[in-house]
Amino acid sequence: MGECGAVLFDLDGTLVDTPGAAVPLIRRVVARSGRPMPPAHHIRACADRPLGPTFARLLGLPPGHGMVRLSVNRFQALFRERVLPAAAELVFPGLPELLGGLRASGHSLAVITGRTRTGAEELLAAAGLLAEFDLVVGDWMTPRGKPAADPALLASRSLAVPPENCVVIGDSVDDVLMASAAGMRAVGVTFGVDRADQLVAAGAGWLAGSAAELHGLLRPGVRRG
Repeated sequence: MGECGAVLFDLDGTLVDTPGAAVPLIRRVVARSGRPMPPAHHIRACADRPLGPTFARLLGLPPGHGMVRLSVNRFQALFRERVLPAAAELVFPGLPELLGGLRASGHSLAVITGRTRTGAEELLAAAGLLAEFDLVVGDWMTPRGKPAADPALLASRSLAVPPENCVVIGDSVDDVLMASAAGMRAVGVTFGVDRADQLVAAGAGWLAGSAAELHGLLRPGVRRG
């Protein structure tokens, strides 16, 4: 892959398998709403997206509808009760070691997420990963979120690493599109939500099916900036 100074990770479905844990909670919330249950693959595909648009889509209701807001609140309560306490067990195998190795070799590390600031920091802390990152960038910090370039470019500026020396690691098409729009390289991980063919079609230059494969791709770049 060549030299990279900063590695910018997506959170849900890339570092932590929250999509897998979220699916049964989403199904429970939709069932309680009385709306028709969407197909399983639709629920899985939405499991690492922002909650408001996700429940509007799954319920077939406008984003501002009261049932959408109520469903988001119900899901958040279930997530804090059921998922956060088990977050450390949901970290994908080998990721903590990968992050430690990247830091030791001089990389800057950031998380780019669609979560709220509180939601992102709660999840990273519960997973035992918060201290590994120099920066957490969310949609609250930029005019546009993924798939726009804004969050990735903010991370680049904040870390003082040029975009061409940044690599985005993510499991979704939006992660890959953000990287391309920012002039960064993109690695699609295939253990999250979107399929390998979708990631490649969006512009991912590399695919990784495990932390070990990510390590092999990132190992050549060891210097900042």
